[in-house]
Amino acid sequence: MKTNRPWVIAFWFYIGIILSISISAYLKIIPNEIEKIPHYDTILHFILMGFSAFLGHLAFNKRKINIFNIPVPFVPIIISIFVLIEECLQMFSPNRSFDLVDLAADFCGIVLFTLLAEIWKIKGVGSNE
Repeated sequence: MKTNRPWVIAFWFYIGIILSISISAYLKIIPNEIEKIPHYDTILHFILMGFSAFLGHLAFNKRKINIFNIPVPFVPIIISIFVLIEECLQMFSPNRSFDLVDLAADFCGIVLFTLLAEIWKIKGVGSNE
């Protein structure tokens, strides 16, 4: 499978940022000023998880797997599984809480940004451009 190196680098760099944000939230070291923005948590879930699906889908050249003979995007499915696990783990943290709204925002972001990645043209990999 060919990969698009700049997208792969951007994807893994972004995953590092997401992990840093997640660890910061568990350790409760995210600045309080962000709480002044209404619904900031839900908005960030939508954007951060959606963009990770976008980058991942492009990094792995929109790879799909068949589930019940239906082609589904591979990386966004993997990200969705991790999002579900991470949100469930929040039930066991004194500094975090499980929230179905955040989970819905994650999945909506993943779907929307995956659709955007689907229409994005990848230049240079397997094409004559």
